[in-house]
Amino acid sequence: MGTITAKVFRAGNSKALRLPRALKVNSKAYEVTPTATGFIAIDPAAEARRLKALRSLRGSAPDFPDHTR
Repeated sequence: MGTITAKVFRAGNSKALRLPRALKVNSKAYEVTPTATGFIAIDPAAEARRLKALRSLRGSAPDFPDHTR
């Protein structure tokens, strides 16, 4: 996927970001972290699903070093 342009608009006393349909945004809420050049938006539910899948793989490759200890 290439660069997508999102529009900023005012909603009351706040600014809002209108995301294009092509992004297929399903969540009602995102965690937003400011950075030096903008921000990062993370879907907490999707992040939890990814971490759960990663944890389920733990121990499945016995030759892979375990760095959690």
